[in-house]
Amino acid sequence: MRLKLTGVVILILSGLPALGFGQATSQLTLDDCIQIGLEQNQTLRINRFETDRSVSQAKSNIGMVLPVVNFSLGAGSGDIAGLGWDDSYSSSITLSQNLWDGGAWFNTLKSAQVAQDAADIQYQSYEINTVYQIKSAYYTYLSTQQLLDVYRENQTTSQYQHQLTLERFKLGAASQNDTLRTRVNIEKSRLQIVNGEVELQSKARNLNLILGRDWDSPLSLVVPAWEAVQIPNRDQVLDAVLKSNPQLQLLDRNKDITAYNVKIARAGYMPSLGLSAAYRNSGAPSMGDVFSEPTSSASAGVTLSWNLFNGTRTSRGVEQGKINAKLAIENYDLSERNLRKDIAQTLEQMDALQESVDISRLILVASEQDLLLAQEQYKIGSLSILDVLRITASYEDAKSNLIRTQHNLKIAEAGLLQLMGKR
Repeated sequence: MRLKLTGVVILILSGLPALGFGQATSQLTLDDCIQIGLEQNQTLRINRFETDRSVSQAKSNIGMVLPVVNFSLGAGSGDIAGLGWDDSYSSSITLSQNLWDGGAWFNTLKSAQVAQDAADIQYQSYEINTVYQIKSAYYTYLSTQQLLDVYRENQTTSQYQHQLTLERFKLGAASQNDTLRTRVNIEKSRLQIVNGEVELQSKARNLNLILGRDWDSPLSLVVPAWEAVQIPNRDQVLDAVLKSNPQLQLLDRNKDITAYNVKIARAGYMPSLGLSAAYRNSGAPSMGDVFSEPTSSASAGVTLSWNLFNGTRTSRGVEQGKINAKLAIENYDLSERNLRKDIAQTLEQMDALQESVDISRLILVASEQDLLLAQEQYKIGSLSILDVLRITASYEDAKSNLIRTQHNLKIAEAGLLQLMGKR
């Protein structure tokens, strides 16, 4: 019995491999899962297409400030003045370029460049969120898996105690109630195992879907050795969040875009100056001397236009742009305050979980020794079975609490990295 209990402690404290879900398959590390998820996660692929669409739209807006060149070519045949049917042709090339429009084209260009940058940031946010989901599902699966191992160990312990009680009952040193109590513990363990197996399958399906695999794919994970979590100070985290948090970066880009949109709207008050040039060529060379030579023409000029009144549409556009700009600033400030709160809560949670891990380790070691001593005392009749079962329950709770606390700390660490804009 001592070897079995000690083995459980080693499993929890050092993280020995445990049984996986489904058929035997190669074991996946956390890095393996992240790589698979980034390559195969279907939601992330959809996000990639959406990002490409946004980038394409931004590039289209950039193209609006470039010169426009058109070329046309035509050919036909007709009867002109009863001279008979003959061929004719025409061709032209035109160029137009906005020279100045109150800064609208320049600010449109800058806004489009920022929008393209925002689209890239948005996709980075999708990747970071996907990695967090993978980590959370990974540690949740491992926690469920190790708890299932604990339930199986509990069953072994319960069977041992039941057999010990039966032997004492035969000797008249234990009552029938004692045997019934230990039998109930066996059945409780069986129920825990059944529920644990169902839960483990559910967690496996969830992780498989996040990884972009078939939901019923065999899954087996490497149980990593426990590594202490290094908790950074609040100033370090805040600095990283303000620089790299995708949500905050997107809101910052939105501030820039709305500011450019105000300038674009104000350009409606100003005149615009454009350049145009054209070259045209046409003829019907086989229709006698009059039409034997093609005709061509070239032209160039500038155009000045100024909208003097458009029913206050320009002023309304400026007003709406200013409102959107103020809203963007408020959204940024609100998000920053919420992130500061989230940072504080996450760090406090990690500190508490780290302390809980340390305390749970001490409790587990003490509980194991207490249980071993209690079972020896029960053998010689100096301790009741009720006391043994109570101590056993405390030991099992200590094992389970340590497992949950360790993995909750890892999930909290993943959440902190997500806030910092890191994988």
